[in-house]
Amino acid sequence: MTSLPLVLVTWKDANTGGDDVVTTDNVSAYHKPTIVHTLGWLVKDDEEGVTIVNEFYDDFYRGRTFVYRPMVMTVEHFTLAKPRKKKKHVAPTPPEPSPVCNT
Repeated sequence: MTSLPLVLVTWKDANTGGDDVVTTDNVSAYHKPTIVHTLGWLVKDDEEGVTIVNEFYDDFYRGRTFVYRPMVMTVEHFTLAKPRKKKKHVAPTPPEPSPVCNT
């Protein structure tokens, strides 16, 4: 199995308004890309774009997302680490009682 790096890709997504009604007065509010953050394992990153997946096993990949290079804003790499073991809490030893002076 190939080890793939975990990445967060931030990119500009073209979008449609669905049933939104647009006029020449309000079109500016919709005339921009949606900023999307996609987390996954990086399969390919080249001049064409970035391909990440959300599942892989052996040499098979599922949940593929391709982002065209001009739409990519950033590709941030993460390092996965094994969880640390919890340290056992050891109670401090109480100090020795000081001798009592009777004068």
